Amino acid sequence: MIPAQHPYRAHYQQEEDGRTVYSSKPVIAWDDEGQALVVDERSGRLVPANNGRTFTGLSEDGHPVVAAVPGGGWSARYKNEDGTFTVDPLVAWTVRSNGTLTPIDTDTTGLCDDATAVSNFDGLVAPGAEARTAQPDSSA
Repeated sequence: MIPAQHPYRAHYQQEEDGRTVYSSKPVIAWDDEGQALVVDERSGRLVPANNGRTFTGLSEDGHPVVAAVPGGGWSARYKNEDGTFTVDPLVAWTVRSNGTLTPIDTDTTGLCDDATAVSNFDGLVAPGAEARTAQPDSSA
């Protein structure tokens, strides 16, 4: 058995109550014949990913988060509909297994997410840099 070094996911599709349900599991290892192995929760063992009729294939998975570090004074800038900007301090940076960093912001309910995934994300503000808050956009 060879531990999975590069992330892959096994995908499954089945019919439940007249609708198609999709699911996936991470590939944990590869057996000596090169078959992908996933966890079988019922038996508590690794089993071949294609060990069922619902298996549809494998795909590369995103690199998993391996660490998180404090925001370090960085902020995310968001452009408001009225042309002004809002600047929020980052709570953290996540580090993925390939070395990619992701800026993490939080909303008013405490939900943390990738700051760049927000539709009105405008950029990052470095520590000590002047933030353009509540100023009309001059590019319009």
